[in-house]
Amino acid sequence: MPDRCPHCSAPLGLRDHVCPVCGISTALTPPADLPPLDPPASREPLPSSPPLEPPPAATPGPAVPQEAAPSPEAQAEAVAAAGTEPPPWEAMRTHGFWSALWLTWRDSVFRPVHFFRRLPPRGGYGPALGFSVLLTAIALVFNFYWSTIETLLAGGGEEGMLVLIFGNLVMLLIGGGFLLALYIGLLYVIVATVHVGFMVVGAGRMGYQATFRAIAYSSGPAAFAIFPFFGPFLSMVWGSVVVYIAIREAQRTTNSRAALGFLMPLIAFTVFFMFLAIVFALILSTTDFATPV
Repeated sequence: MPDRCPHCSAPLGLRDHVCPVCGISTALTPPADLPPLDPPASREPLPSSPPLEPPPAATPGPAVPQEAAPSPEAQAEAVAAAGTEPPPWEAMRTHGFWSALWLTWRDSVFRPVHFFRRLPPRGGYGPALGFSVLLTAIALVFNFYWSTIETLLAGGGEEGMLVLIFGNLVMLLIGGGFLLALYIGLLYVIVATVHVGFMVVGAGRMGYQATFRAIAYSSGPAAFAIFPFFGPFLSMVWGSVVVYIAIREAQRTTNSRAALGFLMPLIAFTVFFMFLAIVFALILSTTDFATPV
C-alpha cells in the first residue's frame, strides 16, 4: 500500500484502500490532467472578511422652529400685558431726580415706540403734567436766553448789557409764570380735542388719561431749545413725530386710525370756520349798509 494517496497526496494508513480525503481508491492512478490536491494539513482556511455594515444613516439636525402667526388670543394677551412698566420719572425714589429725568427724557425722545408701548395708561395726571411743565420751562428759559444773546449781537442793548439782561430776567419771571399757566390750560384743551378725534374713529378705548399721559410725556423734544437757531424748528418737527407715536402706542391702535384721529379735529375746525364764513357772508348779503342821503 502506498503511504500517500496518489490523487490528493493525503497520508494513508496500512489498511486504507480508499482515501479518507478524496474518497477514491488508492489502487487507481490519477489522470494526467488532474493536478494533485493539496494535503489537508497545508490547507489554511481563508480569513473571513467582516460583514459589510451599512453606512450610518444621517442624523437629522434639530428642527428649526418656525414662527407662526400669533393667534387672536395671543395678540389680546400681548395687548393686555403692554403698559405695565412705569417710566423712571414715576419711580423717582428708586432712580433719584436727575437720573429719573434723564432716563425718561432719553427713552421718550429716542426710543418712543418702546417707551410709550410700556407706559401704563393709568398712573395719574400729576407725574406726567410735572414732566411736561418742567421740559416746557427749560425750553422757555433757553428761548429767553437766546433772544437776549441775539439782541446783544444785533446791537440792541444801547441802555447797557446789564439793564437788558435784568429786564429780560424780570420779564421771564413774570411772563414765564403766566405762560406756564396758559400752557397747562391749553394742554388740557389740546388733549380733549385730540381724544375726541380718536374716539370718533374708534381708537380711544384706553381712555382720556392715556391720551393725556402720552401727550404730556411727549414734551421731551422741547429741550432742543438749548440749541440756537435750529433748536425751535427741531423741537417742532421731532415733537410732532413723538406725539403721533405716543398716542398711537398709548391707545393701542393702528397707523391708519391714529392718522384719522389726528385729522378729525382739523377737519372739524375747518368745517366749523367754513360754516361761520358762510353765515357771515349771508348776513352781509342781506344787510343794507347804504347810508341814506
